Amino acid sequence: MSLWPRIPAALLLIGGIVLMQTHAMDYWGRYDAATGWLWSLVIEGAAIWLWSARNGFKNTVAFLATLLALSAPLYQLAAPILEDQRSNAQAADNLPERQLAITAQITSLEASLATYNQNSQTRGGWAARIDSAQQQLTTARNEHRQLLAEQATAQPADWQAWLQIGTQGLALIIIQCVIVLATRTVFAPLAPASAGNKTAAPAAGESGAGRSVISHLIRSVKHRAAPNQRLTGVA
Repeated sequence: MSLWPRIPAALLLIGGIVLMQTHAMDYWGRYDAATGWLWSLVIEGAAIWLWSARNGFKNTVAFLATLLALSAPLYQLAAPILEDQRSNAQAADNLPERQLAITAQITSLEASLATYNQNSQTRGGWAARIDSAQQQLTTARNEHRQLLAEQATAQPADWQAWLQIGTQGLALIIIQCVIVLATRTVFAPLAPASAGNKTAAPAAGESGAGRSVISHLIRSVKHRAAPNQRLTGVA
């Protein structure tokens, strides 16, 4: 195999490694901030080196290294989706309790504001309390409207989250397979040159003439050798 067909495989190999390492380094860096990037590179480099070998044992170890290299990006992509799903489910479960709490708060603030306004008619010094209660009541009513909007908004179904994880997981598996196949292609041994390639081929039109000359020489040698053989038999 010549070097030129290896160039597309080498480009795919580099691109796949960059994509995988973008997520893998973040994963390993969460557990080892100092050398997490080195963990990621060593695992990926070991998998590439082991896949480049034409050895059953090394390829088995390479398969395990590939699974390990694949797990980090898959976790990095799936974790935010699962976290959003958990948060949405928890918020939906707590929504009735939050609505009751904010309704009770609005009722209490309205009663306090009515009392302050009534007291301000007979005595002074209630302006600051009235302003504070009014601001709190406005904030509570805005939060109540947000809860009503949240209740009206449909929550994403579980299958949508798992579809996202499945799509991203399939993409990562394909990229990892491309890395493995590109590695095998780039590091494949070069085919030795055949004997026919090393020997120069005769020019066009020379092969027939050459065979004719050789045949003529062989007939001449046989013709000359025939009298000598007859003389030897007579003697």
